[in-house]
Amino acid sequence: MDTKIRAIIIDDEARARDILKLMLDEFCPEVELIDEANSVATGIESVETHKPDLLFLDIDMVDGYGFEVLNETIHY
Repeated sequence: MDTKIRAIIIDDEARARDILKLMLDEFCPEVELIDEANSVATGIESVETHKPDLLFLDIDMVDGYGFEVLNETIHY
């Protein structure tokens, strides 16, 4: 069985997202990129919609901090 790790990239810099996508394609075939977001707000929406297994999360973004995504989407 070939189970993929479903991932989302959340970063406000398009170049950083593009580089990470290239690296994932090249070196991590087991990771399936299911979405990407360019802000805290769109990141929260994406995580709530897609429920990924893995987040690639920028810490300091224009509209806030990546930790805000975690605080809003992780329910203990």
